[in-house]
Amino acid sequence: KLCDATPSCASYGRGSYCKGNGVCFGLLEKGNNDYCFQPADPSCDDSVYQPVSCPVVPPTCEDVCNGLSGCKNSKWGSYCKSWQNPPVCFGVLQKSDGSVCYEKTDSDCAGVPYPCPNL
Repeated sequence: KLCDATPSCASYGRGSYCKGNGVCFGLLEKGNNDYCFQPADPSCDDSVYQPVSCPVVPPTCEDVCNGLSGCKNSKWGSYCKSWQNPPVCFGVLQKSDGSVCYEKTDSDCAGVPYPCPNL
């Protein structure tokens, strides 16, 4: 969205993306909510301006599942049940201590349905 609001980035073919080091490709902050896009703007100098940090993206239901061996190795996995209100991850429960478990393969799994991340 920040790329779309930065003219030189919005008109650049590939735009920006989150790099492995946690910063947005080519986007630099000039200060006072002003940004520039280095690949398309010669005055956008990374020795003068600061790189923009990527937004924190919450894990998907699949990400949560992959962190639980009982879910990752199951035939069901997890997905967002977006038609429910509120949307929850299939099979993933959040325990009272905040940890998560997979009810399909863990007989001790008890808690409330884990909400899908807001994107």
